[in-house]
Amino acid sequence: MPIARDDTIASLERLGLSTYESKAYLAAIGQPPITCYKLAQLSGVPRARIYDIVDRLAAKGLLIFQSGDKTLLTAANYERFLAQKESEVRENLNRLRKSLAAIPSAESSGIWSINGRSQVLQTARDLMAAAERYVYVEALAADVQELLPTMQRIRQRKIDIHGIYCGDLPQGLPGLAKHLGETELICSEIAVIVDGEHALIGCTQPEKAASAAMTQNKGIIHIAREYIRHEVFLNSLVSGRDATAERRYVRKYRSLMQRLP
Repeated sequence: MPIARDDTIASLERLGLSTYESKAYLAAIGQPPITCYKLAQLSGVPRARIYDIVDRLAAKGLLIFQSGDKTLLTAANYERFLAQKESEVRENLNRLRKSLAAIPSAESSGIWSINGRSQVLQTARDLMAAAERYVYVEALAADVQELLPTMQRIRQRKIDIHGIYCGDLPQGLPGLAKHLGETELICSEIAVIVDGEHALIGCTQPEKAASAAMTQNKGIIHIAREYIRHEVFLNSLVSGRDATAERRYVRKYRSLMQRLP
């Protein structure tokens, strides 16, 4: 399987091995003890380089030797190597996180554009994940489904989530009310308000033309939050009453929306 082998070599290179080191180590795995000459044949590493490559792999703990009439070598257990690299990456990320957190971030009341549905949704996830008190959200049901894992995680941290969704979800979500008057929001709007400090407002459809604005402007945040609160109140007021009342509300809502410019 050349593709799998190439992918494995590329992965080893990302962990700091050279191409020759990766090829030699991969060739040694699963082999009985072999000579450097044989390893060069199996790996495609030039014979003039194989001894240097073997020494470097041995220094990294990836090859071990067996003494005798001929010096033989074999691959060491890769789990120790991967565990070491995993530990190094984790320690580096922790150091970097602390270093970056120590840099003061400037508050900005400007408006920043986010383009593309995947980027809009990822920005929504990032904002939600940083919530300390509450999140307000308005979104299409399909977008709520993609944001659901993040919402479930922050709910476990006792973050309040309130909002409204448009469309149908497999099951209701605590804190979110279904919009009775709309089966599909125009342009598939999305609005996420976090702690009264951050807002993401835009649309997620059509996917390639999706865009949103991210801001810390207090005025915009206030209007967006109150709009969502108002929608939640109206739909919660009607939802659960008799079917006739719900149909009357939907009919009046849609009639009004059609008349408005």
